Amino acid sequence: MTTQTVTGKLCTRGPKGYLEVPLEVTATDGTQVEIKTDATYTVAAQSVGIYAERQTLTGGWVSAKTGIIYAAIVNNGIVRAIVPISSRTSGAAGGSDMEIPNQIVLNPGDQLLALTYA
Repeated sequence: MTTQTVTGKLCTRGPKGYLEVPLEVTATDGTQVEIKTDATYTVAAQSVGIYAERQTLTGGWVSAKTGIIYAAIVNNGIVRAIVPISSRTSGAAGGSDMEIPNQIVLNPGDQLLALTYA
């Protein structure tokens, strides 16, 4: 199995004002993984529901170098929102913000789950 870095960003608005949630995780292809906040910017990697609690999810993206099958906000096994995905070549740096149609309010327990492939 190969691994790749999954990156992205969620855009939110709410009690904390406009908040961008930076995302990064190393994923093993073929295994579902929780994408947490990028510890470089948020001190510690956290679930999106904890970091952006009570914020309304408005946009964002998730990207993997070779391929990504899905990215979704899940709480207790229920899919609450689908996050736009993109693949990139080795020379690319990510994606651009895309609207999330189901603009949910993030709660503790919300996880951003994704599945990648080689």
